Amino acid sequence: MKEINKMNINRFIICVAISISTWSCNKTVDVLESKSVKSYMPLGIGKFIVYNLDSTVYTNLGTKIEIHSYQIKDTVQSATTDNLGRIVYRISRLLRSQVDTNNWKNIFTYNAIIDSSKIEIIESNQKYLKLMMPIKEGFSWKGNTYVNTVTYPELQFLNNWEYNYQDVNKSITINNTGFPNTISVLQRNDTINNPANKNIYSEINYSKEIFAEKIGLVFKEFKHQVWQPGNANNSSGYYEENSYGIKMSILRHNFSSSK
Repeated sequence: MKEINKMNINRFIICVAISISTWSCNKTVDVLESKSVKSYMPLGIGKFIVYNLDSTVYTNLGTKIEIHSYQIKDTVQSATTDNLGRIVYRISRLLRSQVDTNNWKNIFTYNAIIDSSKIEIIESNQKYLKLMMPIKEGFSWKGNTYVNTVTYPELQFLNNWEYNYQDVNKSITINNTGFPNTISVLQRNDTINNPANKNIYSEINYSKEIFAEKIGLVFKEFKHQVWQPGNANNSSGYYEENSYGIKMSILRHNFSSSK
């Protein structure tokens, strides 16, 4: 009986060892298969991307929708390190009309903070977790966790957004330029009621970004639209003041494809 027990114990130890080994190997492979977030935003001083920008605006006291088109240019101006030793890139955004293409206007600057596991964007004093490890289909995270919706109640619609990866390693073409390896981040896709029915309240919150390997952001679509139906103060109804939308698509860049 003692020998049988010893044999059973030995078999148990071997099985546990094999299980741990197999689990460790699987975890190692899983990590190795995920590319670094840095490969989808390889920033450096002097690097730039020019985009087409279609801006959705709500005019005539929120009763009319218009699309205004521009070009914008994001340029990395400088790089420093924060108190955690992470690289912080300072990026300026310039805008010009599609008619007067010689005059660029500096509209704002923002920061990109990059470490081994995530990329943070700080824009208008709000922090967004744009990319997270691991980069794999269906992985999700709370991208707007640090957005201050208490001090800024007009940003309440950004609360609790669940970012998730889609179309990992997909080849796409934008403005006649091919990008062989991209990832999409669907940040929000939520519609309340039917926006075509102007007799009832409706709301659209949609946001999606696409990043190309060795380049960065190549496409972005965003819409926050809130419709208020007619009432005693406004019989025809209106879109709320903070409704807006943008669509950005890459035109050119100076990132090296071999980087």
